[in-house]
Amino acid sequence: MQFWKNAKQGGSRRKSENAIAASATPPHGTAGISPEALVRALVASVADGTTATADGLRGLSADELDEIERDQPAPLGAAYACFLRLVGGGAGHFFQGSDVFYPHVIGLREAADELLRENQEPFHLRSSDRVIFMHQGYQFEFLRGEGPDPEVWTYSEGDAEPSRVYIRFTDWLEANVRQQREAWARLVPWYEAEQQKPSDERRVYFNRHHPDGSVTDEL
Repeated sequence: MQFWKNAKQGGSRRKSENAIAASATPPHGTAGISPEALVRALVASVADGTTATADGLRGLSADELDEIERDQPAPLGAAYACFLRLVGGGAGHFFQGSDVFYPHVIGLREAADELLRENQEPFHLRSSDRVIFMHQGYQFEFLRGEGPDPEVWTYSEGDAEPSRVYIRFTDWLEANVRQQREAWARLVPWYEAEQQKPSDERRVYFNRHHPDGSVTDEL
């Protein structure tokens, strides 16, 4: 189930959610905190019992992390590498419906390059850019720059060019944690209430489409 559901014509998910712009300031109270420490704190807050549970945070092994690193020419960056170690295998509802986690993160650079070719864009990703997110095949986000906490840029079909949306990966992560915690806090109780109704009284269904083509009623 994809909870943000915006059409291609409506612009990027980032723009539609009024995300923090590139001039964003660090999250309140984080001055002097290392990027890795901030990632650990943000990941811990995802396990709120609704967005995810503590046992639903799936980190990656050293071999899986190496596979992701080898998949693209750009470095991982300390903050992003920490994120992968902690929840690179998934985190409950967090980022549900988008390609962020292993193994779906493998091949994102190739998919992004293909999208740019299909749209005959004049620009190309740099060898130092690392694609970390793809949504429904028409939008992707990537790290740009060196250092432990690089910038996050986004491109969506219809954009004239990619744009910088966060000056730090940790800003990107903090915004997504906040947005999705708020969204799932509304959606999960709503879904559970609908499940309790007799079938002839239900008005809302959440259908999950599985790789084998089957569909189940679940959030």
